[in-house]
Amino acid sequence: MELPLERLVVQEMASGNASLALTERVDWESFPVYAEAVLQEIGGTVVERADGPMERVWTVTVGGELFWLAHDEIGVSLDSQSREASLLIPEIRQTLLAIRSGTAG
Repeated sequence: MELPLERLVVQEMASGNASLALTERVDWESFPVYAEAVLQEIGGTVVERADGPMERVWTVTVGGELFWLAHDEIGVSLDSQSREASLLIPEIRQTLLAIRSGTAG
């Protein structure tokens, strides 16, 4: 599966923590496969899955910090749950940029 990563834009959430927009091209049904593939690339693990009728939000850890990997009406994003997690967003973005450009590995 090609990993859609066309966005890779960092935004600040209302909490002040960072959010990394990943893609708008993954639909509801494809989210679990996509999420697992992204987590494999960034060394993340799933802590909890919440799949509701309006959104899917997985609690995940990357680099020992907690994030939400979320699918909602605007696409898929990786949202940091703390200041410490926010500090990892630029590094995660660089990893995904390398994958998108084909220079990873």
